[in-house]
Amino acid sequence: MNVLLVVCDTLRADHLGCYGYFRDTSPNINMIAKEGVLFEDFYNAGCPTGPGFTSIITGLHTIHHKFYQFMIQNIRQVDDTIFTMAEIMRAIGYTTAAFDNLVTQPARAKHFARGYEFYTNCGPYAFESPRCLKAEQLNRRLIPWIENYSDEQFFLFVHYWDPHLPYNQPEEYRNLFCHEPGSVSDLDVREAPAGYQYVPGWGTVDQIVKEEKKWRGRIADNSVLSVDLYDGEIAYMDKAIGEVEETLEDKGVIDETLVIITSDHGEQLGQHYGIWGHDGLHDADVHIPFIMRFPEKLPKGVKVKGFCQQIDLLPTILDLIGYETSILGIDGTSVMPLLKGEPIRERIFMEHSNAQRAIGTVEWRLLDDEWTNRPRRELELYNVKEDPMEVINLAQTKEEKAKELRETLRAWVKANLKEGGPDPAIYEDEISLAKKAFEYRQKVKQLLQSLGTR
Repeated sequence: MNVLLVVCDTLRADHLGCYGYFRDTSPNINMIAKEGVLFEDFYNAGCPTGPGFTSIITGLHTIHHKFYQFMIQNIRQVDDTIFTMAEIMRAIGYTTAAFDNLVTQPARAKHFARGYEFYTNCGPYAFESPRCLKAEQLNRRLIPWIENYSDEQFFLFVHYWDPHLPYNQPEEYRNLFCHEPGSVSDLDVREAPAGYQYVPGWGTVDQIVKEEKKWRGRIADNSVLSVDLYDGEIAYMDKAIGEVEETLEDKGVIDETLVIITSDHGEQLGQHYGIWGHDGLHDADVHIPFIMRFPEKLPKGVKVKGFCQQIDLLPTILDLIGYETSILGIDGTSVMPLLKGEPIRERIFMEHSNAQRAIGTVEWRLLDDEWTNRPRRELELYNVKEDPMEVINLAQTKEEKAKELRETLRAWVKANLKEGGPDPAIYEDEISLAKKAFEYRQKVKQLLQSLGTR
């Protein structure tokens, strides 16, 4: 049994056809879902990218692995006593390979490379953000590797950045979707039980961006913000995933390979806080896809309900291989009971490196900024059954429910802090950290410039 873990950066579940999206953004991912199992209620545990990926590969909540992403970069390293997915798979006897570039970011987070026999940084490096990596660049390295090593039992980790800003897909995918600003005639408009109109994946009709906006990132090129471009990025990445599928089939190992499609987090797309990125723990940010296909052990064309999270990926993979995970002391658990209708948790806990934490139940979502040393946002409480776009804050009108959930969230944080130790989510001097990160980037840039001008 091979394992192919594909993590699609910044991919919302509700922008995939297999999750009910009205646009044809993901024919290849849809086919994988049709041939496997789709988990409807899968959520991230840590946000943004660094914490999310670390939760995936360790099975731990951020409060335990402590890889919070303060300001622009992290300064902490994950303790070497915390095993990663690749280390475990290599110990079992798998050939381990990663096609990724997380380890080359200025944080130099070595845990992203630990355990890999082959770690391929697919670029770009130098002065471009790692987020500029295109699917075609990655596949140029990935596909030859599969062709050369398909006769070995492999664990293969693939990280596509494409749905993340900046939107730099090829031209044909920039024009694939075209919504007329101000019109809703081409959109899937629905009525929420709370009484407002909304478009799944876009927000309420009032929230939909009505004019072209620019991204104020460090990268100026292709920085227009639009759902059309976001969806085009997904379609472009989906094509690359299809190419990988074809390669597995050509080499005769597609039925011997457990294929997993997931994400690290979603994207606000302008829905909350007036932002486009992923600064929050609303459904737009935390509800992500989780699809598995392995004909030998998994049913075909099944959609599964019930809460599960990123921390459950590692134990699920090991469960399917046939290994016990309790000795690892991780937070996650295998999702296999969900296939039998047996829930694995009643509530979910999520953390963001902006010191926001959230608790979710089937009916409620509470977002709390209590742990930040910056100006706090107001407490947020939403009835997600009545208000799927999370726009009606009930923290003041449902005070008892807000108090109940807040106390449960506080108790969870307290229980997960070792012997009353300091909270790793709180960094005392973020201004100093930002200055250090800037100075470090300048030194790296100067060094690369000096090397390039010899």
